Amino acid sequence: MDRIHNKSQRIINNFVYIGFVFIIMHLFGLGINLDLSFSLQLALVAIGSIMVKIFLFNPLILYILLAMSFLGGILVYHYVTPFFIPLVEKIYYLFENIIYNFQGKENIADENILLYWILLIVFVSLFNAFVIFKNRSIYLLLPVYVGAFLYYWYNFYDQSYWFISIFFLGFFILMGYYKFRKETDKLIKKASVDVDHLYSPWIKTVSKYSVFIVIMAVLLPKNYNYISWPWLQHRVYTVFPFVENLRSYDTYTRTSGEAGLFNFSMTSTENASSRLGGPVNLSDKRIMTVYSTEANYLRGSVQHTYTGNEWQTIRNPISYHRVKENFSDWSGEDMKSYYNYVILTIQNHDFASTTLFSPYKPAFVDFKDQSDIVLNRDDILGFPHGVYDGESYTIWTQKPLPYGILLANRIDLTIDQIDDLDIYLQIPEDKITDRTRDLTKEIIANSQSDYQKAIAIEDYLRNNFEYNLSPKMIPDGSEFIDYFLFEGQEGYCTYYATTMAIMLRLEGIPTRYVEGYLAFDSIDDGIYEVRHDNAHAWIEAFIEPVGWMQFEPTPAFPAPTRLENYRPEVVEETHDRDIISNDTSERDKSFDQSEIIDDVELGFNGAVINNEDVSEDQSDNKAIAFVISLLLMILPLRYLVGFYRYKSKESKAKKLSPNKRILFLYGEIVSLIDLIGYSQISGETHYEYAQRVAYKFYDLSGDDVKGIIEITDIFVRSKYGNITSSEDIMILEEFREKLKTRLKNQGGIIKYYYSRYVG
Repeated sequence: MDRIHNKSQRIINNFVYIGFVFIIMHLFGLGINLDLSFSLQLALVAIGSIMVKIFLFNPLILYILLAMSFLGGILVYHYVTPFFIPLVEKIYYLFENIIYNFQGKENIADENILLYWILLIVFVSLFNAFVIFKNRSIYLLLPVYVGAFLYYWYNFYDQSYWFISIFFLGFFILMGYYKFRKETDKLIKKASVDVDHLYSPWIKTVSKYSVFIVIMAVLLPKNYNYISWPWLQHRVYTVFPFVENLRSYDTYTRTSGEAGLFNFSMTSTENASSRLGGPVNLSDKRIMTVYSTEANYLRGSVQHTYTGNEWQTIRNPISYHRVKENFSDWSGEDMKSYYNYVILTIQNHDFASTTLFSPYKPAFVDFKDQSDIVLNRDDILGFPHGVYDGESYTIWTQKPLPYGILLANRIDLTIDQIDDLDIYLQIPEDKITDRTRDLTKEIIANSQSDYQKAIAIEDYLRNNFEYNLSPKMIPDGSEFIDYFLFEGQEGYCTYYATTMAIMLRLEGIPTRYVEGYLAFDSIDDGIYEVRHDNAHAWIEAFIEPVGWMQFEPTPAFPAPTRLENYRPEVVEETHDRDIISNDTSERDKSFDQSEIIDDVELGFNGAVINNEDVSEDQSDNKAIAFVISLLLMILPLRYLVGFYRYKSKESKAKKLSPNKRILFLYGEIVSLIDLIGYSQISGETHYEYAQRVAYKFYDLSGDDVKGIIEITDIFVRSKYGNITSSEDIMILEEFREKLKTRLKNQGGIIKYYYSRYVG
């Protein structure tokens, strides 16, 4: 039997082996954008896989080649060029690039693509040779190949569909051969039986049936219909977030999808019905990446008419503008006095919409498609051709300055300047109950101005109701606001925003109900990730003389900065650029802790930076073994030094004056928040930072513990006004302890002590 089939079987095995390596390496090449022709890839895979097989069965040849290469390298290094250090750096950079690619931090660099691909040939060939030629179970191939093919197919590499067919053809042939060997071995053991004549018909039969099965599988009719189980999809996305980036059947692509106007039904936060109330099921699917210097409210729609259980939109009048056309209605001088320019670039992910999301108030848009931009009532932007998956647009917005600064700059806007004023004051008279009207009067009883009325209502809603995503359904016949205020007394953003909008209208203050997304979740400096569960509703009210202002009645989110007590002369004296502008020249002086610690600098985000570490990082010696050894030696020492410094700093801080004690504690709090994962962005003021992260630490605030907004108020008041008290110190100390507990629970005790004393 060996004389007949050994040679032919070796040929079959070699072809299958090279084929298996090639089909998966070709897919890898597509994934990393390898710029090699099909034939050249096949040649390299054939050469590489055969060499790996030879070395696997003849390791002595490999050892000899390695020894010769080493000796040749020494000679070249000594007599020609000192290449060793550059070579080590190149290898280090290659593996660092590969590791960061696996972590999703960066793509494979162009100069590393070919080396990376060749390295993969070695590993894939080694695995296949071990299974096929070492007579291991061929079923080990299934999870690797099927998993790889499914991954690439879900990521729209349709070549994987044909390659998996080729794989199964070779797999069935191998399976038939191994089955043949197993059966013939049994016959030989039972008796001296000549089985040579069985090999040829067996292999021919296996090959025919393998080809037939694969061809039938390829030719069977197929369609893209699939079963939709939202509850299962939500669970899978929660446990395996990467799944949401897989194949989506072109639902959101320009060629196959169909974009529409934004509404809350897109977010899965409400049912398809626009009726307000009831529990919501939040989707955590990523839909946008926002590139901006600050967190933003992204307006998607403005609602005008309230019916008692839903909001309706009046879109007309509308105007059309060209891409990059400035449709702002302010003069250049006014814009300098009343607005800050904020530029955002928004990229869609598995999301399509004809709505262009923007903060208030957009000025002009840049998009690769040069068609007209639609500007609806209330500065809501639309693009009739839609923005689809992978596409991006840039918006220049005029962000109004805080209330106190606008007053100081003598802005003068009046209600009679509003077009169609009646729609912003509309109230369903027969729906709003007397007790809602009476409660509104009670809330604003001590308010002297429209601004004070708005603040009073906002504070009342933020402080007297429970934020809950699963409230009970509104009973039939009940008016939504009345039920929320007096019966349910819990709900989410639509409850709070609707209630505040109508309460202000009862007092003759124009309002508009706004829906959109919060771009608050920073994943890197200047990069924010937006998911469907970032959908939100808030209100804008027209407050004389500053115009439209944003209000946040939902307690789970921070209220906007308003600087009611802003005085230009105080700012000029204290050079408080940290609060009112983007000037960062003074920010590095925010925490004066020179009396506490001399050889450590506190950065703006409160992180501790050791100057000795910087010099170590600049060392030219990047040998991996040296670095690992060094880390093992210095880790215990770094812990002891860090622990001693921290205790010494804490001891000195207790002897500081109350004001400096506040500054120290605030620096500690910001440092802990940074360790939890919410770093301060360069150029971000303390108030902007506090507002961006406040809703992430909402569970730390309550009746006895202040939130990060209040903590920041204490810090600013102490630093710039020299106003502090022993109660303020206790509040900051308690908040710091809460953060320490959260950090320990989040990452574990070991990670906590490492980050505090070593990292």
